[in-house]
Amino acid sequence: MSDDNIERLRHEQKNIHAAYGMWGTDELAAGCAAGAAVGGFGGDSGTVHDIAANVGKTHEIAMQAWHAVQDVLRMNVGESWVGDTHVAAAQAVTALFTDIHHLTAPMEQMPDHLRRYAECLERARPADAECIDQLNDVAGQAGKMTAWGFLPDLSEYDSRRMAELHAVAMQAIDGRVGTHEGVRDAGRQLASLLGDQAAGLRARRLRGSPMSALDDVVLAEAGNSVATADNGILTPAEEDRAAAALSGLGDADRQAMMSLLAGAASPEQRAYLLKALAAGYSLDDVTRFDSMIAAHGDDPAWLAQHLNPLAMDSSGRGVWYNHQPNNFEGQDWTQGPHPTCVASSTVAARAAVDPLYALELTTGGHPGDPAFDNGDAFAKRLLAEQTSVYDNGRDWMDKLPLVGIDGMSDDQSTTIANEQIGAHTGASYANVDMADADARSGTIPQIEKAVDDGYPVPISTRGGGEGHQMMIIGHAGDQLEIYNPWGYTYWVSEDSFGRGDIAEGTPGLPGTPVSVRLPQGVK
Repeated sequence: MSDDNIERLRHEQKNIHAAYGMWGTDELAAGCAAGAAVGGFGGDSGTVHDIAANVGKTHEIAMQAWHAVQDVLRMNVGESWVGDTHVAAAQAVTALFTDIHHLTAPMEQMPDHLRRYAECLERARPADAECIDQLNDVAGQAGKMTAWGFLPDLSEYDSRRMAELHAVAMQAIDGRVGTHEGVRDAGRQLASLLGDQAAGLRARRLRGSPMSALDDVVLAEAGNSVATADNGILTPAEEDRAAAALSGLGDADRQAMMSLLAGAASPEQRAYLLKALAAGYSLDDVTRFDSMIAAHGDDPAWLAQHLNPLAMDSSGRGVWYNHQPNNFEGQDWTQGPHPTCVASSTVAARAAVDPLYALELTTGGHPGDPAFDNGDAFAKRLLAEQTSVYDNGRDWMDKLPLVGIDGMSDDQSTTIANEQIGAHTGASYANVDMADADARSGTIPQIEKAVDDGYPVPISTRGGGEGHQMMIIGHAGDQLEIYNPWGYTYWVSEDSFGRGDIAEGTPGLPGTPVSVRLPQGVK
C-alpha cells in the first residue's frame, strides 16, 4: 500500500461527501466507482506470522549461546593474553557476553510486534473488502438515477433513496480511508520499532580488519556494557572505517599499528587509537596521539572526559528536564552569549568524531600539564575555535557594519559540516528542508539511521522569530538525543519532533525543526 492510494481515497472521499441531492447522482456514482477501484494494501498475515515464529526461534538459539558465555564468565577466567592486540582473556569473555546480550535483547520483543501487525492485516482486509462492495453497489444504484452525462433521470430519481445511498457511500469511503491509514500507521510503527531494535541488533565488529575475530569484538565493544549499550567508543561507521584503514596500511605500518594496540593499557585506549585512524589520521599522527594519552590509558574516565565530549546520556531518555551537562573541568561545551550556534554545535560534533581535535581543545596538546589541561584554558581555546569556524564560514557581506547579519545560513552550515565533520567521517552533508509535519515525520527514519551509524546530524529550528542550530547525536527507541550548544544534551520523542516542538518546555529555545543536514554517500 502506498501513500498515493491514500491520497486517491481522500480525493474521492471529498467528492463523495459533496455529491448529494438530485444533481449529485452522477458525482456520487463516479466517486464511488473510483473509490472502489483504488487498490488494497499488501502484506500476507500468514507470512508475517511465519516470520514472527522464525525470529522467536532464532532468539531462543541466541539465548542458549548467551547462557553458555555467561557460564564461562562465572569461571573467573584469568588475565592471560589472547588475540593479536594482547587483550586479557577476561576482557574477551566480557566483550562476548556484552555483544551477545545486545544481539538477543532487541530480538526478544520482535515476534510480538510482528504478530500484532499480522493481526492488524487480518482485521483490516475483510473490513476494506466490505467497504469496496458497498461503494460498488452505491455506484450502480446511483448510476441508474443518471440519464445522460451529469443529468439526473427524473423517472428513476428518489430523493429518500439518494439520501440513503449518500449516507452509505460516505460511511464506506470513510471506512476505506480509515482502514488504509490504520494499516499504513501500523506498518510505519512496526518499521520504526524494528528499525529501533535492528540498530541494537547488530554484532559490533571491525569487519574486514586484519585482526582476529576476538580482537574485533573486544575493541568494538570498548566502552559498552550490558547496562550501557550506546556508550561504545567506536560507532558502526568508525568500525568500518577503522577496519578499512587497518587493511589499507602497508605491512610495516600495519605491524607498527598492531604494536601500538598491543602496548595499550586498556581496550578503551585501543579503541581511541582506532577512532583516530578512522578519522583519517596517518600512522605518525596516531603514534603521537598515543604518546599523549598513554599515561592515562588505564583510566577510561579520563579518556572519555578528554576525548568524548558528547558521550551518550543513557539515564535521561525522554525526560525533558533531565538535561545532561556537557562540560570539561567545570566549563561547559557552550556557545555562551555569542551568535555562534552553528559553529559551536559543529565544533562539538567534530570533537565527538575526531579524538585528536578533542584532545587539542581539552588540553592544548599538553595533557596532564596544569597550565593547559584545566577548565579555564579549555574555555578560552573552545571560544577561539568557535569564533574561527564562525568567522571563516560566513560571507564577507554578513560581516559588514550596519547591514551585516549575525548567525549562519543552512548553506553555510552545510559547508562547515562537510569541512569539519565530513572530512573525518567520510560523509558528505546535504541540506533537507522540513516544511510541515509530514516532511518532519518522513525525515525521522533518515535521521535515526544516520545517528545510529555514528554521523551527527545538524538541525535548524525556529521559534519566536529566532533561529537556532543544534546537533542530533543519538537515538534510542522512539527518542532522539540532541546536543544544544547552550551546554547540554537532552532527549526528545519522535512524536514531539513530528508535531514540531522539540524545545520540551525550555524557555527561549526555538523549538520548531525546519531543516537538517543529512550525510550522503554512506551505507
